[in-house]
Formats: sequence, C-alpha cells, structure tokens
Amino acid sequence: YHTGGHRAYCDMVGIGLRRLYPQAQLTMINAGISGNTTPAGLARMDRDVLAHKPQLVTIMFGMNDVTGIPPEQYRSNIETMIAKSQAIGAEVLLCTPNSIYPEDARRPVDKLAQYAQIVRDIAAARGLPLADCYKAYEDIRARDVEDWKLLMSETIHPSMRGHKVFAEEIVAAMTGQRVNLADEPPPFPAIAHVKALLAEGRPVKVIAMEPYDGLIAPA
Repeated sequence: YHTGGHRAYCDMVGIGLRRLYPQAQLTMINAGISGNTTPAGLARMDRDVLAHKPQLVTIMFGMNDVTGIPPEQYRSNIETMIAKSQAIGAEVLLCTPNSIYPEDARRPVDKLAQYAQIVRDIAAARGLPLADCYKAYEDIRARDVEDWKLLMSETIHPSMRGHKVFAEEIVAAMTGQRVNLADEPPPFPAIAHVKALLAEGRPVKVIAMEPYDGLIAPA
C-alpha cells in the first residue's frame, strides 16, 4: 500500500538477503492484500501462500484486525496460520505491525499495542523468530519524532522508508545480521505506465487530496 506493490517489504527483504548472501537463489512471493484481516488471510492461505510450497512464511497482521476481530480470534487465527505452514514443512517468522498516529478512531493506539503483544507472546511460546516492527518504529519515535513521521505515508500506512525498516527487522530476525537498506533507491522506472502515457501525449488522470488536487496539474 502506497508503494504500488513495488519495493514493499517483501521485495526489500529479498534485496537485503541478497546483500548478505550474493550467491543465494531467492524467490520472494508477496501474498499480502491491503485491508485484509486474519480471517481474510486465512481463507486464502492455501491458494495464495501454501500452494507455492514456501520454505519460509512471514506473517504480519493486526492493523485491520483491531477494527473488529476480537483478540482471542486474532490469536487463534495466527496460531492456525502457523500450524498450516508448519504442516507443509515451512518455517514461520512472525511480525508485529508498525505503530501509528493516534488520529484513527477505529484503531486506538493502545489496542494496536495489545495486538502486537499477542504476536510477541505467540512467538515466545512457540519459539518462533520475531521481527518486532512495532518496537522498531517506537524506538525510532523515542529518538526522533520527525524521523518516525518519515516512516509513514499518513496516519497508519508505512512509506517506502517504513517498508525498509520492516525489511531490516525481518532480515535480522532471519539471519542474526543487520543490513541497512536506506540507500536502496525506488524501482526504476518508478511510474513506467504514466511515463509511457506522457511520452505518447495521451491524457493522464490523477486523483489527489487537497491541496495536491490544485497543485498537480501545473506541476
């Protein structure tokens, strides 16, 4: 979300791993769908995840579950995802979601923190590796609030920089080694479809919120 599916954390994890293991043969599969809760993810897990016969499954949910999925159901769904992955021989890495702005009434900050703690508890109880992205975000906020804001596209969604933090935490949880992805540029060309339309002199439609709706045309 907000990266157009390009350079989201799944892709960035692959980039990080290749920096540490240049000879490794890696296939990264992004099975995430924006807006999914754990019930939605669980419903399509066999088709979208396990059918690929992955060797490692990373699981990150919670941002949307806090809007209506009770904590115990959230816990149960993640436990089921773990069991299904392990049943086909895949290893599992759990991730907490990022921390967020307090403005979203549907996602109280303390409730999201509760769901992040559920993930930590499951990882500890099952001896699974954990990428604690929530803590990583909060550690950055404690050091520099402005730096934390640059991890976000708006109140809840990470920017590309935020996805790099996800990836750095996941790679560290997988390998025990830290990798810095701050210098990784956007994919090139970043907006190939739009650039092709412009080159052909064809119309380009842009949807933008205020004040960008008034600025984008002259830009």
